[in-house]
Amino acid sequence: MAEFEREREMPAPAEQVFAVAADVDRLNRWLPGMITVHPAEPPGLDVDVHDPDGDREAPGVLGARRDQLRLEWGRRGSGDYTGWLQVSSAERGTSYATLHLSFHGDQPANHGGHPAEEVERRLGEALDQLAELVAAG
Repeated sequence: MAEFEREREMPAPAEQVFAVAADVDRLNRWLPGMITVHPAEPPGLDVDVHDPDGDREAPGVLGARRDQLRLEWGRRGSGDYTGWLQVSSAERGTSYATLHLSFHGDQPANHGGHPAEEVERRLGEALDQLAELVAAG
């Protein structure tokens, strides 16, 4: 198992950052890869994720815990990949966003090297893109 986590200060209050992050029409603008969203049962969202290299497609599920300012996701029917975004308040009208990914099983990111470095890079890019979206309003 490999765990990856990045935190970044955001230029707005936590509730505003979460509203942008949880907006299904903007997921493609900050999360890596191509994301297609569908309503799901039980309540939540089904997501199809195409990795940024276009090699794979993975069916997943995305849930929002608005009262906790938290998004959670993973692969449908498999525990080999999960992730979450937690937004927390900071001083002077800012906040922090923490992005966490967990890889289980025999995935490339679990073995270190370039795949793990790529995950780290994409975490940073995702948080930078989210900050840009929040700043743009």
